[in-house]
Amino acid sequence: MLLFGATGPIKTPTGTCATSVESLDIACEDIRSRRVKVAIVGGVDGLEEEPSTEFSNMKATMVAQKELAKGFLPSEMSRPMVPSRAGFVESQGAGVQIVMSAELALQMGLPIYGVIAYSQMAGDGVGRSVPAPGQGVLTAARETPTASQSPLLDLQYRRSRLEQEMATIEAWRLSQLAGTSQASHNQTIESALACRKSDAQWRWNGDIRQLDPSISPMRAALAAWGLTIDDVGVASFHGTSTKANDKNESSVIDQQMTHLGRTKGNPVLVVCQKYLTGHPKGAAGAWMLNGCMQILEDGLVPGNRNAYDVDGALQAFPHLLYPSEAIRTPGIKAFMLTSFGFGQKGGIVIGVTPRALFAALTNARFEAYRKRVEERRRRAERAYQRAMMSNSVFKAKDQSAWIEAGKAAGAVFLDPEARI
Repeated sequence: MLLFGATGPIKTPTGTCATSVESLDIACEDIRSRRVKVAIVGGVDGLEEEPSTEFSNMKATMVAQKELAKGFLPSEMSRPMVPSRAGFVESQGAGVQIVMSAELALQMGLPIYGVIAYSQMAGDGVGRSVPAPGQGVLTAARETPTASQSPLLDLQYRRSRLEQEMATIEAWRLSQLAGTSQASHNQTIESALACRKSDAQWRWNGDIRQLDPSISPMRAALAAWGLTIDDVGVASFHGTSTKANDKNESSVIDQQMTHLGRTKGNPVLVVCQKYLTGHPKGAAGAWMLNGCMQILEDGLVPGNRNAYDVDGALQAFPHLLYPSEAIRTPGIKAFMLTSFGFGQKGGIVIGVTPRALFAALTNARFEAYRKRVEERRRRAERAYQRAMMSNSVFKAKDQSAWIEAGKAAGAVFLDPEARI
C-alpha cells in the first residue's frame, strides 16, 4: 500500500517456514493462468519471545549456554550437516522477489536473474515430530520407469508437433476471416488466435505432463529448457541444523536423483545458507532463492564454513556433495531449492539460468532487450543515488497514482483499458 499503492488481486499465504516458497508457487500459478501479470512474492518473520520458547521446548533450536560450554562461538552455533549439530539459530527479516512472464520482462527491459521452471507444495503426511519434516516433496520426481524414453522429452520432436499445430491454427484463422468483414468479429478472431497459439506453445513445451502424465514434474520442467537431471548443479537445502531435518532432506534429494537416473559421479553441490544467516522461518525460502540467483549470476557456489566435519550418516547419499569452501564453476545451468514448514508442508523449486531463455531469442531481439535493460539500469541507479543523497529512499504514498492523474478510482477499476 505505502510503496506502490497497488489495487487488485492479492493473496497472503502462510506456510510457516515454507511461506516464501508457497508465495512463489501461488504467483506462478496466477501468472500462468493470466490472472495477474506481475507478482511481488516472499516472506517475513520477526523474532518473538513466545514462538522462540516453543521452538526451544520442541528441541528445534540450539541452547546458547550449552553451545558456549562446548567451545562454539556464536557464529559457529548453526552447523548444518555436522555431527554435533544441535538445532537452528533463530533469525528474522524479509525476502522479496518480483516475478512475471518472460515475455513481459523482455518487453519492459527488466533484468532477469533466473527462470522458475517448476514449483510445488506438498503435504508431509502423518508424523509425530513437528520439527522433523516428511517426504511429501518426493512427489515432484514421481514417474514411471519408461517415462524417460518419451518422445516428448526431445526438443526437436516437440518443435515439429508445435509447428503442425500452428499451421492448423493459422488455417482456422483464414477460414474464419473469409466468412466475415465486420471489424468487431475480426478482432474476436485475432484474440482467439492469440490464445490458441499461446496454449499450444505452453502445451508442447511448458506443460508436457498434460500430454504424458507419466513424466515426472522435475524432468518435464528441465526438458522445457533442453536440460536433464544431470544439469542440476546446486541444491539449496532448508538445512536447519536439526538432527532429523538434515538427514531427512538429504534422503529426499538423493532419492529424487536416483529415481530420475542422475549419473553417478556427478554429485549435486549442497548449499546450506543457514550456517551464515540462521533460520528466519517465513523469509527462509526467499533468502535461499536470492542466494540461488546470485549463484546463477556469478557461478560461485558458497560453502558451509561451519562444516568442520560432515555427519557420517550422510555418506549414504552418494548424489550429494557438502562443500565447506566456496567453489568456482564455469556456470550453473539449474538449481533446486527445498523449504520445509514445521510438521505441515514442504516446498520445492526448480530454477534455470536466464542464459537458457536468452538462447531462445533471435540476435535482434536479444540486442534490443539488452539496450532496454542498460537504459533502465542507468535510470534506476541515478534515481537511487539521488534518493540516498536526499535521505528519501523510502517514499510513502499518500494517494494513488490514478488520483494524481485526475481520474476517479471507480473509473479505473471498472475499465480494463485504463492506463496512466
